[in-house]
Amino acid sequence: MPAHFTNLDALIKREDFEVQADASQTPSQVANTLSVTALEKGSLWFEVLRKPDFQRETANWEPDKIADLIQGFLEGDLIPSVILWRSPRSGNIFVIDGAHRLSAFMAWVLNDYGDGEISRPFFANFIQEEQAKIAERTRQMIKDRVGSYTELKVALQHPENATPDRLRLAKNLGAFALSLQWV
Repeated sequence: MPAHFTNLDALIKREDFEVQADASQTPSQVANTLSVTALEKGSLWFEVLRKPDFQRETANWEPDKIADLIQGFLEGDLIPSVILWRSPRSGNIFVIDGAHRLSAFMAWVLNDYGDGEISRPFFANFIQEEQAKIAERTRQMIKDRVGSYTELKVALQHPENATPDRLRLAKNLGAFALSLQWV
């Protein structure tokens, strides 16, 4: 992996899936949006999201691309839909298209840009120095542009301590959601 990319591959678990028809599952039974707040560790979404084994490694975005995505989302820019498939056998939800986008949001929510609580065990508790530097660069870039996820959550709880811009972004975080499409 080139040293200038942020490695987010640990954030969505990989799993093999078998396609099995299930006539009882219709688009009206699944969510059509996903709040970024639903990506917190321990959430129902966090526990069932998977990347299919055939999906490329989620380590091909530079820090500024991740920061651009998060900033754009909080500013109300159009973010392409994430395409998902729900396994009728396991109930897990597979990311067919949009794993980088979803991983970028998860990295922000979890404060794990390839060097955090989820990434460390994934990389056998060995984070290469270059990967740690890129992770910190990504974290700082996002903090400078929009603030950390935690900072925005706190801004809503204590608006008197937040700048007007951070408070605006925090309110957007509560109102905006990612668009989902299902196959």
